[in-house]
Amino acid sequence: MRQFLAYTKDYGQFSCVLLYSAFSVLAAKKKPIPLIVLFVMHLGEYFLVGKKVAKENYVYQPVAVANCLAFGFTWWLPLKFG
Repeated sequence: MRQFLAYTKDYGQFSCVLLYSAFSVLAAKKKPIPLIVLFVMHLGEYFLVGKKVAKENYVYQPVAVANCLAFGFTWWLPLKFG
């Protein structure tokens, strides 16, 4: 778990940016499903976990939503377990 947290802290947000980039290219080629699924997953993640972690760590809720949509679990996982 410790190694995963270290990876998440160091490379997680970069990995999310790569995924969004790749899925955006697919969406531009008329295949939007992966991008939509990623967006919906991240939004659901905010309501399931991100909102609570944001409250516990005094993160402004609009910032928490933006972080969840952009970076998924990679922004709140270090806050929760780190």
